[in-house]
Amino acid sequence: VVEKKELISRAKADGETIHLGDLMTICSVKNSEGPIASQSYKGRVCFRGDTVKDQEGLMAIFQEMSSCPTTIHTTNSTVAYGCLPGNECQTADAVRAYIQCDLKSVHKTWVRIPRELWPPEWHSRGYIAPMCLLTKALYGHPESGGHWERHLTTAVIAIGGETIPEHPSSFWFPQERALLTVYVDDLMMAGPRGCHAALWSALRTYPIEIDDPEILTKFLGRTHRIA
Repeated sequence: VVEKKELISRAKADGETIHLGDLMTICSVKNSEGPIASQSYKGRVCFRGDTVKDQEGLMAIFQEMSSCPTTIHTTNSTVAYGCLPGNECQTADAVRAYIQCDLKSVHKTWVRIPRELWPPEWHSRGYIAPMCLLTKALYGHPESGGHWERHLTTAVIAIGGETIPEHPSSFWFPQERALLTVYVDDLMMAGPRGCHAALWSALRTYPIEIDDPEILTKFLGRTHRIA
């Protein structure tokens, strides 16, 4: 932990470009559009990508990179493939997806820790704006989506997935005849019954941390009922 003023002075003295940002704690209601029984409160710590400055107080300049999640028509195609005789669709969520990968920015990023997240011992140290080095691709950072997508894509290809031209974040597993489509941290896999478990396990071994897979019911806010 370094006080913000000290960090800026050090960077200027060394001729180093650094990025300085803030964290923000938020609370939201998951499944707010559904019945109360399905709702739950979720707390989250995000990076404020709208306030990032460099050591000179100028707006930070980031790498030219972006993410390209799956589209709704590709999602529909995956559901349709899972409805073919002998096939099924399963879904899984990547757990705290972005911070599963490193923040590989050109310049170091430092974040100011909100007072409500300070450890007890910090309150007696006279901190005004304590800063810590951000090493993970935290949600809200302009580059995080791109870093996470590249990390997951590398994992999927490593276990046998092939990218599908003109269908972003979608992959075909020729040996298993399985189709995987990804929307940020929501994964949906369609294919012959019995093929899913081995692929989910391989993805976890890479490792990509995911929740326990389930038969498709809800994906991207839509509820599916498959006869």
